[in-house]
Amino acid sequence: MASIFCCFRGCASFLDLGFATPAVPIKKQPTISLDQQHIGQEVVLVKDGSRICGTGGALGNTAIMQDKAYFEVRLQQSGIWGIGLGSEKADLNTVPMGNDTDSWVMCSDGYLRHNKEEMYHITQLPQEGDTIGVSYNHIELNFYLNGQKLDCPFTNVRGQVYPAVYVDDGAVLDVVFDNFVHDPPPGFDKIIVDQQSNW
Repeated sequence: MASIFCCFRGCASFLDLGFATPAVPIKKQPTISLDQQHIGQEVVLVKDGSRICGTGGALGNTAIMQDKAYFEVRLQQSGIWGIGLGSEKADLNTVPMGNDTDSWVMCSDGYLRHNKEEMYHITQLPQEGDTIGVSYNHIELNFYLNGQKLDCPFTNVRGQVYPAVYVDDGAVLDVVFDNFVHDPPPGFDKIIVDQQSNW
């Protein structure tokens, strides 16, 4: 008797007897990456928008709307580079970024730049293989080198901003929006996709 039911169960997979439950499509969560539509003219994005090379800048595909956001950047290859935040008006074709009112960046030469001003200078420069963390809480933009806070915050970031990076002279950066190498600072978390702030 059991063999009859086993046989019937095997045959039922080939017949549509109306007993099967319909497949429910799984809605894929949008992912955060660098935005192919908001890059400099000589920028190349690879690895699904997580790696930047070439010359120029790129913005993330979602604005930072939450109270406490964190992301990381891995320095894969040295050169000229910068990491920080920018508005949708940031100049993505000029290197270094930070020379306009719409970008706030830590640069490979150790300077933190905004609006053509060098706000701070760090002496411990990131090297190939290092991870630079970025935290933003709408009051301060802070940077971390391999998990250690650099204590050189921007406090003048205004408006709707996006993760921003730039490269030149052979630099290659990997931008990481989850699965971090280092724990975010207490209370901070990965950037949450805001459906209304996406391009």
